[in-house]
Amino acid sequence: MKLSKYILLLLGAGLFFSCSDMDIPPMNIVGEKEIFGSKEGMTAYVARMYSTLPIEDFKYYHAQSGLFNYSGTAYKQQSCLTGEAIGRDTPGAEMENASFWDDPFKQIRAANKLLETLPKYESQFTVADYKTYLGEAYFCRAYIYYALVKRYGGVPLLDHVVDYPASVDLEGTQVPRNSEEEIWDFIGEDLDKAYELLPESNQKGRINKYGAAAFKSRAMLHAGSIAKYNTVNEVYNGVRICGIPSAKAATYFKAAYDASLLVDGGSYSLYKGKWKAGDRAAIAENFGAIFTQDTPETIFARYYSSPNAVHAFDDSAQPQQTSTGNNNSEINPTLDFVEMFDGLEKDANGHLKCFDDQGHYRLFSTPYEIFKNCEPRLEATVILPHSKFKGQTIDLHYGIWLGQSAATMGPLLTEGENFSQNYTAKYPAATSNLRTTGGAANLTLPDGRVMPIAGASGVYNGWNFGGISGFYLRKYLNPTAGSNNTGSVSTQPWIEIRYAEVLLNRAEAAVEMGSNLNEAFKCINQIRERAGADLLASQGDLTIDVVRKERRKELAFEGKTYWDLRRWRIIHQEQNNTKWRTLSQFYSYVDDKYFLDPKYQETRVYNYIYTFNQNGYYQQIPGNEITRNPNCKQNPGY
Repeated sequence: MKLSKYILLLLGAGLFFSCSDMDIPPMNIVGEKEIFGSKEGMTAYVARMYSTLPIEDFKYYHAQSGLFNYSGTAYKQQSCLTGEAIGRDTPGAEMENASFWDDPFKQIRAANKLLETLPKYESQFTVADYKTYLGEAYFCRAYIYYALVKRYGGVPLLDHVVDYPASVDLEGTQVPRNSEEEIWDFIGEDLDKAYELLPESNQKGRINKYGAAAFKSRAMLHAGSIAKYNTVNEVYNGVRICGIPSAKAATYFKAAYDASLLVDGGSYSLYKGKWKAGDRAAIAENFGAIFTQDTPETIFARYYSSPNAVHAFDDSAQPQQTSTGNNNSEINPTLDFVEMFDGLEKDANGHLKCFDDQGHYRLFSTPYEIFKNCEPRLEATVILPHSKFKGQTIDLHYGIWLGQSAATMGPLLTEGENFSQNYTAKYPAATSNLRTTGGAANLTLPDGRVMPIAGASGVYNGWNFGGISGFYLRKYLNPTAGSNNTGSVSTQPWIEIRYAEVLLNRAEAAVEMGSNLNEAFKCINQIRERAGADLLASQGDLTIDVVRKERRKELAFEGKTYWDLRRWRIIHQEQNNTKWRTLSQFYSYVDDKYFLDPKYQETRVYNYIYTFNQNGYYQQIPGNEITRNPNCKQNPGY
């Protein structure tokens, strides 16, 4: 039997696990020696562990059964659940609606099988390879448990292969949930073992010791936040399956801080290869390059290559103007997100200053003008209206105004009106001076000029393809002019852990502990300097809110914000009957200038008012698992 057939049998039958159903054939019928006793077998086995890691990357899809490794275009993006962006196919009050239960326990079993079996064949490997395989198994097991505990709280803790029916009966498979605290501690222990065993460098796409330490800084920070901010405590049979004693918060924050320091022993740094002090264009280009090329900032990534390993992110997020066909415009950053950044003119309420002191519209030669002094990191994260992308000026506006000077006008829609209607309802084209369109269409102006009503990229009032917020996403998009982006053709790597996150973890842990604040101050200013933002003037400016805001700006659209808001236990507050704000740009004919109109997002078919149910902080365990396993207690509220 060929080795490939052994591997196929192993993956098809030997990696299945549920709390209560583990009808797994004995390992010896699938070629244990061929798998665990050879470099070829171990390479394939470890590659499989990496490929099934629950990384919330380009192929993560919160509405798809299984959640991970989705093969199509993910129209519902995680960033559209957090206020970072809106998407035409992401309704409000939505969260993960697919279970993540059986698959992770299959993957945990695979790691346990390696840890138990490989020592029998230690002599077949070099010392370095043997230790690396073990370290990778500990890391993968920790990573999978992290994906479980952040969703469900305490879950069954399995540090060994449960061999049913060879040595365990059916009752022995009905494993109860461990406490949430035990799971977090187990993750930390596994990552400590990984750090000790792993080499300082590893092959591209594989974890090394510094990656294990970096991930521990994330996991322990998360645990500390749960201990400090969580208010849900569920005890079953004397075990606290949801919640951590608040006294444990300091322990976890210190563990996160200490782990972040270990990463400095490696060769990682904030990428500044294209960075030039005072050069806005260079600073923006530098930040964008982090996500499209290899840099010393990347600690752990999932890599793609054509034609066999590709994704469809460009297809989803591309501006309509630069799209080569098929889908586009599914991720549209909100005005609320954009207003987090430095360098924007703000009014007394901290919002973009679109009106003068008399409440009339300000006029601009181009919609980009109001953003000309924004921090460069924003331009590298978001395609701003009339900014450059792929060698083109992205022509984003909502419509054309044919009436009086906009400089004499107040808002087209009041806040109250915007909840119940959009522009076209109040300003029908047949009887008003406002022209909008549901698709690509031109208008002949009174002076004979022909102008696209909504530019080349929207905004369209019918929510056809084209921008719907006044902005497009830029981060992670392929910036090459003329590049094909139709379907699954993209190969940008997904950076799961980068050095900037480690610095942010360190700063947050320090502020939460109330110690090492000078180090936290230094970390935040390093990130802000690289971003082209204003530096904090003194350590006294450093608060937990400042650190959190910096994290949200730096790590936006990287799959981190959703879990940050959950671990801080504030997403239900942010999404309390919330509508996110957008920016509509209009060309005023009489002024020959543009005016900008902040408004709430428009509705489509769905209800786009966001509300996060607090039960969601601990997700529902699949009902069939509760039925099969009488020892597996459901989370509260379900």
